[in-house]
Amino acid sequence: MKKRLLNTALFSVLLASSVNAQNKVNNMSIGMQFGTIEYSGEYAKEIFSFAPGIHPSFGFNVSKYLTPSFDIRGNFRIGTIDGSDATGGFKTSMFDVNVLLDYKFNNGYILKEDAFFAPYVFLGIGDAVTWLTPNSTLIKEEPLAYFNIPMGLGFKFNLSPSMYLSLETHYNYAISDRLDGKVGLTGTDNKWDDSFLYNSIGFGYNFSVGKDSDGDGVKDKDDKCPNVPGTVNGCPDSDGDGFADLDDKCPDIAGPDQGCPKHYFEHVEIMKRAQKGLFFNTGSAVIKQESYPVLDNVYSLMEKNPNLKISIEGHTDNTGSAEGNKKLSQQRADAAKAYLVNKGIDASRISTTGYGQDKPIADNSTKEGRQKNRRVEFILKY
Repeated sequence: MKKRLLNTALFSVLLASSVNAQNKVNNMSIGMQFGTIEYSGEYAKEIFSFAPGIHPSFGFNVSKYLTPSFDIRGNFRIGTIDGSDATGGFKTSMFDVNVLLDYKFNNGYILKEDAFFAPYVFLGIGDAVTWLTPNSTLIKEEPLAYFNIPMGLGFKFNLSPSMYLSLETHYNYAISDRLDGKVGLTGTDNKWDDSFLYNSIGFGYNFSVGKDSDGDGVKDKDDKCPNVPGTVNGCPDSDGDGFADLDDKCPDIAGPDQGCPKHYFEHVEIMKRAQKGLFFNTGSAVIKQESYPVLDNVYSLMEKNPNLKISIEGHTDNTGSAEGNKKLSQQRADAAKAYLVNKGIDASRISTTGYGQDKPIADNSTKEGRQKNRRVEFILKY
């Protein structure tokens, strides 16, 4: 019982472990396989029987990442197979070439893309070349080439970002009946019943191919910011929220809503209404009573969101002295803060600054421009 629990725990750890596998960055892979070939045809049915012995094979593959779910792979294998029965037998050397499409279960939908344990299935087309030696003559015949349909399944164990171990069963159905030199006859034997199976263990190396001008691991062809290093599609993400700065509505504040905190845009609208609806007596910092509703909205927002902070910034037009304008803008910002503090908001959550006439947003030479420049801004802080 203890052994079973230990095995279950170990298997769970392997599934949960994560390392980088072949992916969009490490988009190429090379590997080697060592294994055995098993034959099935007129002379014998050896598949998964490992009889009459081990038939060693050696393989080499090159793989390219296509999508999180698919890779394309080229396989090259050499080995020997044989078979015999009471009527005769054969031995042949084989060189097999396949083009395979791998479907990966570590595609982000079934398993994580960077999962340690990464099963896959595959299907493709292949061509094999054999040099048959019949037992009856012991003379090696001319090489024969014929198509086959490869299919199977495998398991990768991603040991590191660049190295992996693989186990694979690779079945090949020959579109020919000449593999063993014995052709089946209609009515007595099934035609095209020759096939062979590779069982192998392999080792592979993942690497990156393509130009990466900014060195961020994302190739220029896939990099939205090819000349600036970044972590999101090759672009900077200043606040680390998964939204690239160029797409982030709040590049300096992390959040899930277009890169902004939840309800951010609703909060901004309340602050805008406060700015537009806050009025003072002429030349003073006395708030007009008609402004109380918009300030009450700011109070309600801060009262419901105890972690929210704001900055209140006062501005004036250029009428009068610069020193007097800066003093008045500071007094007006302080008056807005005092209103909120008196309602119950902690003073430490509100900062104030008076800029006077230093930051105009419109032309002070017109009446309309001066009116726009006389303002108190409410800025959210998270």
